[in-house]
Amino acid sequence: MILNEIRNIMREKNIDFYIIPSKDPHGSEYLPDFYKEREFVTGFTGSQGTAVITRDEAYLWTDGRYFIQAAKEIKDFGFELQKEGQVGVLNYSDWISDNIKEGMTLALNAEYFSHQSFSSLEEKLKEKNVKIVDADLITDLWKNRYPLPNEDAFLLDEKYAGKSATEKVSKIRKILRDKKADMTIVSSLVDIAWTLNIRGMDIKDTPVLISFMIIEADKVFLFTDREKIKKIEKEISDLVEVRAYSEFYDYLKNHQGKKIYLDPNSINERIYKGICENNETIFGNNISENLKAIKNETEIKNLEDTYIRDGAILFKFIYWLKENAKNKIGEYDAAMKLDSMRAEDPLYISNSFDTISAYGKNAAMMHYHAKEEDQAVIEPRGFYLVDSGGQYYSGTTDITRTIAMGDLTEEEIHDYTMTLKSHINLMDAVFLKGTYDLALDGIARYALWQDRMDYKCGTGHGIGFVLSVHEGPHRISPRDPAVRMEENMIVSNEPGVYKENKHGIRIENIMRVVFDCETHDSVFNKFKTISFCPFELAAIDVNLLTDRQIEVLNSYHRKVFDKLSPYVSGEILDYLKEATKEVSR
Repeated sequence: MILNEIRNIMREKNIDFYIIPSKDPHGSEYLPDFYKEREFVTGFTGSQGTAVITRDEAYLWTDGRYFIQAAKEIKDFGFELQKEGQVGVLNYSDWISDNIKEGMTLALNAEYFSHQSFSSLEEKLKEKNVKIVDADLITDLWKNRYPLPNEDAFLLDEKYAGKSATEKVSKIRKILRDKKADMTIVSSLVDIAWTLNIRGMDIKDTPVLISFMIIEADKVFLFTDREKIKKIEKEISDLVEVRAYSEFYDYLKNHQGKKIYLDPNSINERIYKGICENNETIFGNNISENLKAIKNETEIKNLEDTYIRDGAILFKFIYWLKENAKNKIGEYDAAMKLDSMRAEDPLYISNSFDTISAYGKNAAMMHYHAKEEDQAVIEPRGFYLVDSGGQYYSGTTDITRTIAMGDLTEEEIHDYTMTLKSHINLMDAVFLKGTYDLALDGIARYALWQDRMDYKCGTGHGIGFVLSVHEGPHRISPRDPAVRMEENMIVSNEPGVYKENKHGIRIENIMRVVFDCETHDSVFNKFKTISFCPFELAAIDVNLLTDRQIEVLNSYHRKVFDKLSPYVSGEILDYLKEATKEVSR
């Protein structure tokens, strides 16, 4: 067992606690296979989690999306599950603080810890005089480690991106001057990709290039594998000087007496240690993070067109699935069918994440992934949930529908309708300009709370443009930090009901923050839904909906028909008419 081998090294090196997060040197949410050390050690395949190993204990912390999945996957790896956010469960750093003894040694790989998270841990442990060491205990044990990706990078055309890399760098430099900074170091792969209009294939379904970037007053340095950018290096050479990825940490030593702007939540501790002694640091979010969160007019036009095409694909898939339900289709096979249908779009690059295709009780696991060798058959009854999206040159999509495959129980209809009420309430929200994202979360949850139900995840997340399907700084969540919502931010709306061993229900659309009106009191914003696919009329108890909710439902379905009908014909068009018909009590 790998856990025992790690403990042997810990004893040899006099290490008492070892932390393995779900990170790479760039703070990425989704990781190249090469960096999935926590998965290698614990067996847990979810995207978020932290493992802590002591001489005689081993725990995995993860959030409510993964409780069911994690418990199954770690059971043979020697780890116990800690359910983040549950009453009485400490987070991993507080648990370490409570359990580590005076003068003990804690080890971690500093490349996998942001400066902020490292500093927070250091602060918690300083009273116990704990020694924190930068150590890699995994590399020598992982004999068949996956190689780093080697596919070519490409440039995202300005007709999709809307602004040139030169424009973006100029804007960043102006903000740096305003902040009295000489330069900035960027390690976030999505921020580098957005700034330079470069896309790569280094993370599955997230088109980024493993790299570091330094923007100085008159130079931009990109540290990456030069082989991957051979085809585009000439095109970027007027703006960017390319250097080998392996040169990055050594290059940091060249900076003396500079004022360097850093994102402490993104930059890893090894980078910070490399520049902190001889330079002044100025902290704040990556400048590009706030810039890319507000989509430009070209991005918006491309996104709205893309969501219509993508919605038509999803609707054709739903029609195909219902027509073929009697053929005992498996969850994995259904996902492959949908993926292949998306791939027919001429602007398709890849999925935006692994399609979640879950029938019945499997859908209660929010991030369940069906496997070919162990897939449930989608039966002609109950619910099937599909959460999916695509990376297109014209934008990134994400949409979820819960589909009635046949007869439903009263409980299933009730839970679907309550989820829809929550979804519509947020869809229909009007709010003051400058409202924090956190303040909107309760609008979605209110209907479910009235029924004494809740979902253990956020309500919505930002979405990148041909980038990560999850993008900050904004989101809709009960958790800090709060961010003000601004016009042309894109965010998902995805409340749900998850009942272990019964069913999982999620309804997700994508919305844009838009201007509503200006009154004597203030300026108001609202949401414009930009994704289109019918809700499941057979699963709705209209008696549980208010008059306003019925009005919003019917209005949305009229738009769905208008947007999707040009893309379908014959029996599928007839089915679209039926699926979007008006409802009333």
